[in-house]
Amino acid sequence: MPVLLLFAGFILIFFSLGIYYKPGNSRKEILLISIILFSVLIVFITELLSSLHRLNFLGILISWGLFGVINAVYLYLNKNRLFSFINNIKLDTGKKLKTLTKLQLTLMAGIALMLILIFIQGIIYPPNNWDSMTYHLARITSWVSHQSVDHYATDITRQLYQPPFAEYVIMHINLLSGGDYLSNAVQFFYFLFVVLAIVLIIEKLGLGREYKIAGILLTCTVPEVILQASSTQNDVVISLFVISALYFAIEAAKTCKLKHFIFFGFSIGLSVFTKGTGYLYLTPIILFAIITVVISFSKTFKYNYLWFSLVAVMCFLSVNAGHYSRNYKLWGNILGLDKQESKEYSNQKMNAGFFLSNCIKNAGLHLCLMYVGDVAQVSDSVIYKFHRIVGIDINDPAVNYRNNKFSTKSPVTNEDTAPNMLHFIFSFAAFMMLVIQGVFSKGKKMNQYVIWLMVIIMLQVSLFCLYLKWQPWHSRLHIPFFLLSIPLICSALNNFRLFKKLFNGIVPLFLVYALLVVLHNSLRPYTNIINQPRYQQYFVNKPESYKEYNGVYQSIKDSNYSNIGINLGIDDWQYPLFKDCFSRPINPIYVNVANVSNKLYVTPEKLDCIVSTIINKPYMDFNGRRFYNQSVKNKIIFLYK
Repeated sequence: MPVLLLFAGFILIFFSLGIYYKPGNSRKEILLISIILFSVLIVFITELLSSLHRLNFLGILISWGLFGVINAVYLYLNKNRLFSFINNIKLDTGKKLKTLTKLQLTLMAGIALMLILIFIQGIIYPPNNWDSMTYHLARITSWVSHQSVDHYATDITRQLYQPPFAEYVIMHINLLSGGDYLSNAVQFFYFLFVVLAIVLIIEKLGLGREYKIAGILLTCTVPEVILQASSTQNDVVISLFVISALYFAIEAAKTCKLKHFIFFGFSIGLSVFTKGTGYLYLTPIILFAIITVVISFSKTFKYNYLWFSLVAVMCFLSVNAGHYSRNYKLWGNILGLDKQESKEYSNQKMNAGFFLSNCIKNAGLHLCLMYVGDVAQVSDSVIYKFHRIVGIDINDPAVNYRNNKFSTKSPVTNEDTAPNMLHFIFSFAAFMMLVIQGVFSKGKKMNQYVIWLMVIIMLQVSLFCLYLKWQPWHSRLHIPFFLLSIPLICSALNNFRLFKKLFNGIVPLFLVYALLVVLHNSLRPYTNIINQPRYQQYFVNKPESYKEYNGVYQSIKDSNYSNIGINLGIDDWQYPLFKDCFSRPINPIYVNVANVSNKLYVTPEKLDCIVSTIINKPYMDFNGRRFYNQSVKNKIIFLYK
């Protein structure tokens, strides 16, 4: 299968780096650098092919094939070093496995089993996340049609301005595989490297194997993380780049090596190229990097700190240059947000009271457990009562997204709203214990990286609550906070014997609860695999739409239409209509666009039909031709021929 070229490309990067680095270098760091380079390569290949209007199966196949041949030749010319590198990996892995206790082996086996279940879950289910149907995957259908990632006329402008990295990866995989069976595997793949990055941060705190295993357990049992690991969302992907940015910031300040500045810059670039919230997560990390570099420079007067910092900036810009320029051409700013849309997401007023309120409301999203609905009811009551006492409107539209009413009662196994209650409790407890220890313990000096990590997380949470309006689905945006808190939990386990004893006692609860979350995933449950055809499973999030969408989809497919006009609302589903774009020519063309992107509209030579979710009339006139409604009895989607 051509898609194997992608995975071969990553493996070849790892081995090529492995024989280049000295034997003493951490293989975990080499793996982390490999995934960063692999990601950067995807961006550069996509942008290059897009500029040539050759972003198609053949273009991607040739690019990865050529890259693979060059790497394979390099490895062949250095085969002795390659065999030595592979043998060292085998020996070290064997030694480490032999030193694991039976309990640790059992724990790792349990985690491995759960990871296998998550991976299979993502394969057997099609993408069915709401945002993926409207813009994550919907935008890919237009890219494939245009053979370019240039902006185009669309009713759903999120398809244009939202950072596109995760979708780039999905597009490469889907074009090479001819379908979307591996779309959900992208987040799973990056999830594995999130675990690696967490372990590297734990090592920076000076903690040993016992705590690294605890860190792996905690990472692999965060409900939001394991739900998203089989999804086409992008919160796990950005989490990897945020954590890697912190790791390389630490290494850059400590070693003043060019490679660490390069990968710090690439990590920052890939973060904001994946999701806009990266700017909030990264600001404290960049501040940490600037302070530590300035301190290191003042002590050593090595001007490399300054030159290498400029290199990091260039790496950041090189990743985002294409997307920034496209946004600037259309909107006049690099982020592509107009004032009205910005107001929808950002707080319209803020003071100490609203800040505290926003912190409490965001924390409240995690006060719920599966099978224990009373917890959410009690937390709701307490939070509402607190707001009444302090005289703050908990549902003030100036600080709540689109007038959503606050509640902690949300689907506990949905990837957009799942609470992380156990991890929230342990993170908060660890944070408080470390703060108390730092304030009152005079004899024992706290690890400087623990202090920095605590400050970074506090600043991230503060910026998040100061800027973003509360949303019912903020739980998924909290993923980086929970992951960065895991090294702090491990540090507290090392410092406080009673805390460690409590944690060890409920380790089975973490695993069992995580397994239940995987099995009862509300969008991809194991209990419902054989009950529905694959196409119907796209609509788990919107079951009332299946029948009508299926009718329109089948009509388009049976008629072998290619140029399909679409007229949608700003949050309507597009992708299920064009999911076959990876295996046959399909050209979705937005018509009657009423936003700034309408100036990008290109009149097609021929329009086979028009699909609309907002117009239900006997006919529709477009470009001098009359299209007649074939589905007047429908209520959701209408086909005009």
